[in-house]
Amino acid sequence: MRDAISACREAFAALAAGRVDAPPRVQMVAGDRTTLLMGASGDVGRIAKVVNVYPANAARGLATTSGLVTVLDPETGHIAGLCDGGTLTAIRTGAVAGLATDLLASPDARVGAVLGAGGQAFTQAMALTNVRDLQEIRVFARDRSRLEQFCGELQRELDVEVVAAPSSAAAVAGADVISAATSASLPVLDGDLLAPGAHVNGVGSYRLDMCEIDERTIARAARVVVDLRESALHEAGELVAACDAGVCDPSQWLELGALVHQPSLGCRDPGDITLFKSVGHAVQDLYAARAAVDAAERLGLGQELTI
Repeated sequence: MRDAISACREAFAALAAGRVDAPPRVQMVAGDRTTLLMGASGDVGRIAKVVNVYPANAARGLATTSGLVTVLDPETGHIAGLCDGGTLTAIRTGAVAGLATDLLASPDARVGAVLGAGGQAFTQAMALTNVRDLQEIRVFARDRSRLEQFCGELQRELDVEVVAAPSSAAAVAGADVISAATSASLPVLDGDLLAPGAHVNGVGSYRLDMCEIDERTIARAARVVVDLRESALHEAGELVAACDAGVCDPSQWLELGALVHQPSLGCRDPGDITLFKSVGHAVQDLYAARAAVDAAERLGLGQELTI
């Protein structure tokens, strides 16, 4: 995760500097099934990605997110590596929330909260503990049996205390950093419960009909940061709805790349609430996939294929 956060920092610095080309991603949606087609090119090469998000797979005992990321050699265009799309997506999504948390959350943050109990939620917890010295992480998910299993898995990976919260309210109240990683169409986070100085990451929704952060959270946020304004306007359901309701103004949103370039833009009063809303960007996949393939080659991991 530390390497992924570092790669994410490089990615958004490159994006802000205009060194990355990433066309708008294509969405193919049928009911709750979504297939995303993405690509990006830059100094480190090129990637092409297809990722599927099928929430009903959870009931089948299958991963809800799957796909493939193809890494291309920057000079020849030949395939340099293949990464599992579901795994890479989860890691780089955790990493971008970790980066935003590092730039925006109070240095004294000690209590974390994660809403959700899927693969995305797991890497959110990993990222939060990587950038802040947390003592406790509270987790809430509606499926209690899955929640207990998830907390057990997470506890084996972390040195902090992992607590299965009885409700979203119990998880959020008094928490210093919160990450929502759900596929909800209705808010799972009550902004009235946020403690002064809290930082919130919303990474689960990526379509206009999805919403996990309520308008109160957005209204209370002294600073709203997005991965890219254009992407947020097309895909961040809760932010677009809040704009339509007159709760926020897109011109006031700060892009993550600008914050990486000038961290002082994230300075705030201790009691200010901050919000990072991510719908995901191909630049994350470009830098994370390149770093993963380079590490695999260096460490002798993975499989060598002839294509």
